[in-house]
Amino acid sequence: MKFTVNSTELQRALAKVSGVLPSKSTMPILETMLLTASAGTLTITGTDLDTALSVALPVSGSTDGSIAVPGKRFADTIRALPDLAVTFEADPANMRITVKTGPGTYALTGESAAEFPQQPEFKGTVEMTFDTGLLKRVIHQTAFAVSGDELRPAMMGVLFQTKGAELRAVSTDGHRLVRYTISGAKTPALKKDIIIPVKALNLVSRTVEGKECRVSVGDAHVRFQADSTIITSRLIDEAYPNYESVIPQDNTRVMTVGRDAIMSSLRRVALYASATTHQVRLGIGEGVLSIGAQDVDFGGEAKETIPCAFDGDPMEIGFNATYVVDILSHLDAEEAVFRFSSPTRAGIVAPSGPREGEDVLMLVMPVRLNA
Repeated sequence: MKFTVNSTELQRALAKVSGVLPSKSTMPILETMLLTASAGTLTITGTDLDTALSVALPVSGSTDGSIAVPGKRFADTIRALPDLAVTFEADPANMRITVKTGPGTYALTGESAAEFPQQPEFKGTVEMTFDTGLLKRVIHQTAFAVSGDELRPAMMGVLFQTKGAELRAVSTDGHRLVRYTISGAKTPALKKDIIIPVKALNLVSRTVEGKECRVSVGDAHVRFQADSTIITSRLIDEAYPNYESVIPQDNTRVMTVGRDAIMSSLRRVALYASATTHQVRLGIGEGVLSIGAQDVDFGGEAKETIPCAFDGDPMEIGFNATYVVDILSHLDAEEAVFRFSSPTRAGIVAPSGPREGEDVLMLVMPVRLNA
């Protein structure tokens, strides 16, 4: 096996594939990347058994073959090189790999391609095409609210479902919830609800390029394909919680405030909140929002006021500042609209001017205020 390729192009491909490799694994083969040269094209593949990512790029002087290379060492070596031509040679008889550049030679030991995990047969039953920018917005505004609790596996991914003429993406960790709705004539239809693991979606967000991304959904897997990158992921086979039951319908107290202003204020005031609860107190009245926090254990407190527009009876409500800041940082708007009902019911956050055909609803649970 042999090929020559530009180091910068190879490094870019290796960086994409490195994202899927597990940081720790009891199976050393999962720490490798499979390199396959065929007809002037090099395909690099990595997998953690649940998700696989492949990148193809053109090479010259190619002799066909396959070998699994040590992922981290190979990627680190190529990343450390300047922009120059790299010649890769592998001897399948002894698994010795030689990487040659003008000034240097680097030797590694690979693994047989036969030891690399075989990719499952994939047959898509639903084919969709997304604008890449839209797909990345959906991921950016939902993935952050996914749960990391392995005891609730359904909540460790983003739910995608079709509701009438709408496609919804939903995520929640029990404290926050995001519902992203896409509507319009080109809205793709799913035959069933699917839950895509957040790792796969983050890989899509970081690695997919080009104007469009083709998404294929099978019985147990989903595949994303754009230009030379293919990501295949196992779906989460669990029932998603009934998220609609927790979205309040009567939040009639409406506050509109500058997103950056409230986010900056929350970050400053939260420095004086309890390190355990991160609780901040929002006092909302006509034209003014007060944000306060108190650390009873260490005797610190802070309070700020910022202007806002408010329609409703004055109220006070408490939140975990970390959750609210997280929501605001993923809100794509200059102004945020908050809708409240009572101090004990969830608050709804949305952008003041959503994009046409897109609707974003974010929900955050309150914390009980001390008297």
